[in-house]
Amino acid sequence: MSDNSLKELLAVVEPKIRNIEENRVESTSLRSVHETMEELIEIGQNSYKEILDFYDQDFILKAIKIGNSNADMLIEKYKVSKYLLKSDNAKLQELPQFKESISYMEQLYGYLYGLNKKIELDYETKSEALQIQELLNKYYNLLNKDNIFIEDIDEFITFLDLNELDSEKRLDILIYINKCNIEKYRTINDIYIGDNINLSDIMKIIKNNLKLINLDYDRKLEQFDLDTYLENNIDTIEDSLLERKKYVVSKIKNLYDIKKYNEIIEFYHEYLKIIDLEKEFVKQKGKNKRLRFLFKNDKSLVRDYLEKTNVKYKPCIYKNLLDLETNNALNLPKMCYNNHYLYVKNEFVVKSVYTYIDDFIVVLGVLEKKEELEDFLNKNEYLVKEALESKKNIELNDNERNIILKDIKLEDLIISIDLNTLDINEEDYDGR
Repeated sequence: MSDNSLKELLAVVEPKIRNIEENRVESTSLRSVHETMEELIEIGQNSYKEILDFYDQDFILKAIKIGNSNADMLIEKYKVSKYLLKSDNAKLQELPQFKESISYMEQLYGYLYGLNKKIELDYETKSEALQIQELLNKYYNLLNKDNIFIEDIDEFITFLDLNELDSEKRLDILIYINKCNIEKYRTINDIYIGDNINLSDIMKIIKNNLKLINLDYDRKLEQFDLDTYLENNIDTIEDSLLERKKYVVSKIKNLYDIKKYNEIIEFYHEYLKIIDLEKEFVKQKGKNKRLRFLFKNDKSLVRDYLEKTNVKYKPCIYKNLLDLETNNALNLPKMCYNNHYLYVKNEFVVKSVYTYIDDFIVVLGVLEKKEELEDFLNKNEYLVKEALESKKNIELNDNERNIILKDIKLEDLIISIDLNTLDINEEDYDGR
């Protein structure tokens, strides 16, 4: 469908609904007046006394004012009539003014009856106009949505009739709506394929990656899982990740076409990990590589380690930190923990643990000699989880970085590093 057909239709509808809120308020107010007037006319046909006892006397006075240039005189006459006609004084009832009051009430009822007919006609006319406006507004909003779905086709045809489209544009829009409804029907009648995955999730991946599907890719990568493949191609990791993505989305599309949905599951999860890694690479290439630290008792875990460790391990940690600020090489994360990817700087036997949060490289702490990442996380579980969830335990200023790395230069560190601290060394001794 031409985009112009829908755009032109919406442009025609928009001015027609511009004052819908004002008309809604007016219609609601007019309905209330009409309902009250109906009550008054119904009880007034029995006896003028019912009018005098009506619960909303102010309403009657306001009604008298409508269309009467001598409203003040008529209202005063109503008040006098009310006084006389409600009086039990026999002498007052003998006065000619009493009979005049009865005659006035009969005239008043006739006036109120005629006024009610006018209000009724006005209300019905404006209600009909508002109903049309509401219909226009309903489909104006529906057609402005990203995912259009029209449930009542007959009502939608009425909507089109109200806008007097030429036959070509009308057909153009109807064909488009039919396509939208078919797509929505597929989504509504989704198929669950397992592991919290629906068929619509797969269709979304295919739709978002049409340019990659069926492109050539390195066939050797089929022999490896994602992690192994990327580790084997760490020097060209971005290109390798793209190759893997081509492979994964092509596999997903092929399995989708032959309806082998269960076999898609493993590729679906791999695709999600690829998307995560793409985001991580964007963070790693960020221009503002600012270090932040995980704190415990007003001191970072890194500084606490540096103050207690053997002197020969300090240059290792300093170099790790400086490398994080300056090194542009992309790295693979070690694990996903609480929806964050954790990294280990592993050049030395003592290693830095870090992650990326917002614009920061957050250094969580240090792995001692032979210590596994899982052990570090178990030991600092509460601090790490709280930091990743709320970030409140992460220092948000430069003080800690400057305290740790003040006057430290990379060239000086290289000279002072003990070769026995490199990760290739397998001696069994503690890092402290």
